[in-house]
Amino acid sequence: MGKFCQIYQKLKFKKQNLATLFDVKIEVKPMPIQVDIRKTFLYKWGREEGLKEAILLGVQIKFGKSKVKEIKTLLEKVDDLNHLKKIKREIIKAKIWDDFIKVVRNHK
Repeated sequence: MGKFCQIYQKLKFKKQNLATLFDVKIEVKPMPIQVDIRKTFLYKWGREEGLKEAILLGVQIKFGKSKVKEIKTLLEKVDDLNHLKKIKREIIKAKIWDDFIKVVRNHK
C-alpha cells in the first residue's frame, strides 16, 4: 500500500469514530403537570381583566362613550370576580346610569 492509501485508511477510521460520537439518542419523556392553572394568579388576573373589558364594552354600548372613562376608574379598584360578574349582569338590568353606578360603588 502506498502512502496515500495509508492516510486514506487512517482518515476513514477517524471519520467512523467521529460519527459514533454524534450518534446520540435523546429520549424525551412527558412531565405530568399537576398544577391546576385555574388556581394561579395569572389565571385570576386574566379573568378579571376580561370581565373588566366586557364591562367597558357593555357600558359603551348601553350608556355611551362618555361613561367609559368614569367606569374604568372605578373598575381599577375592583379585584373581586363575583363583584365583577354582578357589575356585568347589572349592565343588562339597569335602565339608567344612576342605577348601574350604584351597583359598581356598593361593593361589600
